[in-house]
Amino acid sequence: MVESNITKLYYSISEVSKITNLKQYVLRYWETEFKQLSPAKNKAGNRTYRQKDIDIILDIKELLYNQKFTIDGARNILSK
Repeated sequence: MVESNITKLYYSISEVSKITNLKQYVLRYWETEFKQLSPAKNKAGNRTYRQKDIDIILDIKELLYNQKFTIDGARNILSK
């Protein structure tokens, strides 16, 4: 399968999970910890992520996994 470079307006949590290489439960947990991350929900109640949400997720992942910040530390960095 060839990966396309077409950007979508909205992504499902499963698509974001694949893009960011994070489990879905991690994404849901981060929503509770980071106020910057609040994907909209559609009429069915499913999360709909935009590109800005994915960018925030990648920033959080960088801070937590690569720079070894705590959740509190990452939260402080992102709130500035």
